[in-house]
Amino acid sequence: MTESPTGEHGGKVAGPPRFDGIDHVSFPCRDLEEGIRFYRDVLGGKMLVKEDAFALFEISGARIGIGSAGCTFIEPGNEYPHMGFACSAETLSAMQEWLAACGIPTTDPWTRQGIETLLFFRDPSGNVIELFCHEGYEGAADLPRGPARGHGITIDIDAINYSEWHLPEGFERA
Repeated sequence: MTESPTGEHGGKVAGPPRFDGIDHVSFPCRDLEEGIRFYRDVLGGKMLVKEDAFALFEISGARIGIGSAGCTFIEPGNEYPHMGFACSAETLSAMQEWLAACGIPTTDPWTRQGIETLLFFRDPSGNVIELFCHEGYEGAADLPRGPARGHGITIDIDAINYSEWHLPEGFERA
């Protein structure tokens, strides 16, 4: 019989401790000021922290950081890593229209099983963002279908690369 390892405090270690939750996720950013405009004005984030090379936002209850120093960037053609936001069918459609108005390309909506609907786009630094509607998207059963990793099968992740974007004329930050 194997003896259980002993923790640093002398007790038996029964397995990994449980975390309280995810505090934040951070992504590389090629230009901090541009990243701030994107996460604040395009995604509607509330800025919580701004430092010389880092900013932190709250978006839909998630804390998302962007940093412009000590970064590595996602290579073109890669789908991972990415972050996904759960949303309603109405929000998915409205966000696709909003992104188009900002000059930001998206994939066409697609599905895995004909119930859920997914849509991908990138931030200005190339980080992939997914909108995930669990159900209720009209026509989901007729959308192109693909596996969990949709790139190259259902969607062309390279088609959502861009170098310039803009806020729609007349947009006023709330």
